Amino acid sequence: MGDTPTVYDVAARVGVSTATISRFFRNPAVVKPATRELIERAVDELGYTPSGLARGLAEKHTGVIGLYSFSGHEPDELETIDAASADLVRTVREEDSSPRLYPLFADEVLRGVELECTLRGIPLALGWQQADASGVAIDEVARRVDGLIVLPHVMSDQALRRLGRTKPIVMVSHEPAPSTGFSSVTVNNRAGMAALTAHLVETHGVEEFWFAGPADDYDRSNRYAGFREALTARGIPAPEPLALGAGGRMETKKLFAPLVAAGPLPGAIVCSSDQTALGLLEALAAAGVSVPGDVIVTGFDGIDAGRSVRPSLTTVRQPMDALGRIAVELLADRIADPDTAPESRMLPVELVLRRSCGC
Repeated sequence: MGDTPTVYDVAARVGVSTATISRFFRNPAVVKPATRELIERAVDELGYTPSGLARGLAEKHTGVIGLYSFSGHEPDELETIDAASADLVRTVREEDSSPRLYPLFADEVLRGVELECTLRGIPLALGWQQADASGVAIDEVARRVDGLIVLPHVMSDQALRRLGRTKPIVMVSHEPAPSTGFSSVTVNNRAGMAALTAHLVETHGVEEFWFAGPADDYDRSNRYAGFREALTARGIPAPEPLALGAGGRMETKKLFAPLVAAGPLPGAIVCSSDQTALGLLEALAAAGVSVPGDVIVTGFDGIDAGRSVRPSLTTVRQPMDALGRIAVELLADRIADPDTAPESRMLPVELVLRRSCGC
């Protein structure tokens, strides 16, 4: 094997064809999980970089930065869209409270990225991944840009490390290991959720809680930690998270319906995100449960939909547009001077009290 590993070296190490390796880099979801694991391990051990990325590194700067995000579309929304239809105008009922009528987390971060790129005169390339791992392949974006802003849930740690060998990367809402050399921008999830939980105990006298949503990533694990710490400090047992999946509003509504029907409900259900809270509010309304009369519901993020639902949603607002703007700033610094040390910034959050907690 030469000094620079090739796709043939990876294929030989794994015992598959080079076509399988190419499919892995274009769309990992089409490769069997066991084979994916073997390929990732071989790529990591050999230090292999896909040829498209290697060519991009050898070429002159493009002057473009990239944003790689997750798709914010609800599964039911994707299923009902007919791409071939000429009727592209949707009739919206006045009572329709779908959060897709409003910007969501990824939309707000994108807005901040676009704004800062506009102010700096930097072209922007976009790529995305859906929940089923389909979408625009990361290397298709990476080889066309000088650096990448990456949102959570779109790449494995191994893929990120591999990409970081060729491009400066800024992580949004994720704190990378120092060894990666990535910059990052996050928010103070722990303090925000602790303040919200303390409010529910001290102002509304809540003594029994559920924590709704998974706590398996940087943001949500820190939110759960703040929730747990606030309860423990007040002598209240902290429940384990109800890890009902990381899907959107419709998935949450479906998964919570049997729990709501079974009862009894606690004094408050603290949700790991606003989208989870919106789905829960729909499940509770369908079961005839009053919020906040029968149970308090809260969220986290501060998306616009939380202001318009009934009851309006008590939440913790994070500065989503600022996350995007600062990510561009950090990435531009690294592109201009590759020797610039990686930087991590943590932004403050704001407690927003509305009707769903009784305020």
